[in-house]
Amino acid sequence: MAAKYQALYRKWRPMTFDDVVGQEHITTTLRNELSSGKVGHAYLFCGTRGTGKTSTAKIFARAVNCESPIKGEPCNECSTCRAILEGRVMDVYEMDAASNNGVDAIRNLREEVIYTPAGCRYKVYIIDEVHMLTIQAFNALLKTLEEPPEHALFILATTEPHKIPQTILSRCQRYDFKRISADAIAARLKKVAAAENIKATEDALELIAELGDGSMRDALSILDRCSSFEGELRRADVSEIVGTAPEQTFFSIAERAAGGDTAAAVSELDAALNSGSDPLTFFEDFIDHLRSLLLCRECDDPKILENILEKSPELIEKYKKQSELFTPERLIYGITVLSEYHGRAKSMSSPKIAAEIALIKLIKPEYSNEFEALSARIDKLENTIRIGGAVPPSNPVMLSNNDNSEKPGAVKSPTARVPQQAAAADEWSLWPEVMDAVKKSSKKLFMCLHKSVVTKNDSVITVKVATEYAYKTVATVKGLEYLSELFSNISGEQLIAKVTYGEEESGGKPAASIMDIVNKREIYGDIIKVKGE
Repeated sequence: MAAKYQALYRKWRPMTFDDVVGQEHITTTLRNELSSGKVGHAYLFCGTRGTGKTSTAKIFARAVNCESPIKGEPCNECSTCRAILEGRVMDVYEMDAASNNGVDAIRNLREEVIYTPAGCRYKVYIIDEVHMLTIQAFNALLKTLEEPPEHALFILATTEPHKIPQTILSRCQRYDFKRISADAIAARLKKVAAAENIKATEDALELIAELGDGSMRDALSILDRCSSFEGELRRADVSEIVGTAPEQTFFSIAERAAGGDTAAAVSELDAALNSGSDPLTFFEDFIDHLRSLLLCRECDDPKILENILEKSPELIEKYKKQSELFTPERLIYGITVLSEYHGRAKSMSSPKIAAEIALIKLIKPEYSNEFEALSARIDKLENTIRIGGAVPPSNPVMLSNNDNSEKPGAVKSPTARVPQQAAAADEWSLWPEVMDAVKKSSKKLFMCLHKSVVTKNDSVITVKVATEYAYKTVATVKGLEYLSELFSNISGEQLIAKVTYGEEESGGKPAASIMDIVNKREIYGDIIKVKGE
């Protein structure tokens, strides 16, 4: 009869402290304690999943009872070590607090702990997911942890130490397990693949290590899934098996987004999802891609980037090159949008729709009224002006027209009128038409702009309002944005609105512009409704 198959993460569970990957700061300390005989009575192992907490606890349980330890390491050959490995010793007790979290389980433990070990030096109690215990169970455990028998040793393991009462924490030696680096995981996977006769390219193992997200157990589970692949396992094969989009897909979509090509970006997204990629995983991977671009945009030190991103130098260079297509504000806005719709996608019947909406909003910030979107829109406008292009307003404005043959409320194109210059330095000739359009759109705004003094200086239209109330009402994000679009529509050229009140020289109210409000969020006032009330 063939032997039962054993999962790789179980088969390759660390047997000594040296086998524990990425936790040298902990294993070295524990070895020194065992070598010197200064063994505590209660330990708390904290850290994310798959970082070696339970494995280290089991190694410690063998080492402290080993008949012939080697510099703090268990020999794994003596009768005691073999018995513990085979589960034939009652003196090493493992309890899952997730399924035994009541006070009765702890009371039973307290009744057993007073008896001396049957064949070992110490009775070791490993309580996994200890944060799942109830308050009553913690209280029952407290006295035993405070004054345990000399032969008792407790090892508590948890992924959420903040849920453990301080009274318990203060009675334990705490060790925090770090997320394992992708390089360390990849090195371990290479060793496992060679021993298991799994043919895989180096970049395929690197991708598996990245997908493990700091967890050795998760990485070994992914390698297990890919182990049955025929032929040599490549990076693209791993992406297909796991259901993640290849990195090139994110580079391509990001490039389309930077160029404003919505149709091409959505088409590539659709192809990626139809090929088997999970929408939620797509969100997470694309957020990580934009994060990498943002860090490359803001950090020039290659060593720091390599440590933070855990990517190869060649891939980091690729990120740095693409990051030049975006401003930091645009990347932050993209991460914000994707994170928001990632949360929404979890409760939607079709997460794919959430991914499409998020991508479209990323490409077109004008579809959003949030602060990050406004910053992204301004960056987009500034970049276009800097390269000498023309930027049409994001939302068409309803304009009035003196021609009675045209239907009221018709949308005018900014190119339908020949640009005109101001008649005088203190008067803009197109202001009456602006007021006609405002009157049809918002009576409140019309009253605020009534009796205003309007001047034009290059591409800036300065509107000096008559009252402080009018200033506070108009000098808001949407008010200035609306006026800028309206001025541009009527004049046929790109104009920026500026609102003032009082004499600036005499210490009156400062001028307000869109740029001021973006940079000084504290002056945000009530946002008026300017497109119909």
